[in-house]
Amino acid sequence: MLIHLSPNNPKPMYEQVVDEIERLIATGIMAPGEMLPSIRALSKELMTSGITIRRAYQELERSGFIYTRAGKGSFVSSLSETKLTQWKMSQVQEPLRESIQRAKNLQLSEAQFLKVTKQLWTDSNEEEQFNGQEVEKDDQ
Repeated sequence: MLIHLSPNNPKPMYEQVVDEIERLIATGIMAPGEMLPSIRALSKELMTSGITIRRAYQELERSGFIYTRAGKGSFVSSLSETKLTQWKMSQVQEPLRESIQRAKNLQLSEAQFLKVTKQLWTDSNEEEQFNGQEVEKDDQ
């Protein structure tokens, strides 16, 4: 499973697991109905405790991202596009709020903030294109 945890991240490990599994589901990497690894298997793979994974799975179930069938395991829920879009938006809203507040504290205008945001978005697109071309060249 493509989960990245960092001991340097101030978030507790179980929250990092939740965030990563939510990301995998929201981006379609994990499909509805797909079985998640057992608590034991994932804790071994991530080198963390079973309690951490159990807590993450409980949180994911509470939020509706997964469901559990006794004796069968945990599976990805079928989520509406509306719920997925709401989740994605919530993931960017808080960091943007912090950035907006920082810009206001530094007395940047709305136009200056939007210009920086637009430039970063453009730069990000160019990096993605460059990285994609680099991969294609390597494959040849």
